[in-house]
Amino acid sequence: MWFEPAFILACVALLVGSVSLFVAWSMWRQSQRKLEAMSRLMRELTRTRDSYRKQIDELQAANIGMGNKVGELYRKHDKLTEQQQELALKDPQGRLYSRATRMVQLGAGIDEIMAECEMPRAEAELLISLHRK
Repeated sequence: MWFEPAFILACVALLVGSVSLFVAWSMWRQSQRKLEAMSRLMRELTRTRDSYRKQIDELQAANIGMGNKVGELYRKHDKLTEQQQELALKDPQGRLYSRATRMVQLGAGIDEIMAECEMPRAEAELLISLHRK
């Protein structure tokens, strides 16, 4: 008989080997596809990260610029306040108006402002209308 046990065993071994090889190749191919997909995702994530880094760098530069501007504005404000105080000391009439303005802001009435600052009613009314909220 031509179906010897050794021949059958060899055929079965060949069949099992072929199936094993096909399964291994199929798994390798699937892992290759997953690896390619992960590589694409990694490239996209890297581009996104780089874009965010650039945006953060731009925001930091803008923030530094704004900080410098704010510092400059504070210095100008301090200088103007200093000049305003110097002018108030030089101009006694200006001091009266500054005092009257402060009184208005604190809620003083027309009569009180007129008496304390020696100011006519029309000027006191004008100050109140300008400085009361």
